[in-house]
Amino acid sequence: MEHEGIAEEAIGSAKRWLVSAELNAGKGNYDSALYSLEMSVEIAMKAVLLSIGIDVPKSHRIGDVFAASVREDKRLPDEFKSHIGECTDIFNALLGLRAAGGYMFEAKTTMGELKDEYERYRKGAEDVVGLCAGAVDAVASVS
Repeated sequence: MEHEGIAEEAIGSAKRWLVSAELNAGKGNYDSALYSLEMSVEIAMKAVLLSIGIDVPKSHRIGDVFAASVREDKRLPDEFKSHIGECTDIFNALLGLRAAGGYMFEAKTTMGELKDEYERYRKGAEDVVGLCAGAVDAVASVS
């Protein structure tokens, strides 16, 4: 797969998902806001994988692949690597909330509960996207 430029495009997409999350939260659509947060983190993490030449899994469950792949790559800054656990924890939590948000009618989840979860993970998701954007920039400057 041709990776050049794709990682930067993916970071742009991750940032747009963050904007979507804020817009949905502003309208009280916390189910959609949580979905958008999860997508922002997932795509940002996939961008890092792409930046180091790894074809991303065609799956949402990328936490383990991400952690194992980025931990040893020498092109990635140590500062980024020190946050791998936090990134995967936030991603896994948001992925777990995806079903509750997407199928709240089946999960018997209330919008108030989803609002609480959105507020709990919003800043963390923004931080992960920022860390991943910095990592992609770092790899691009080395390549």
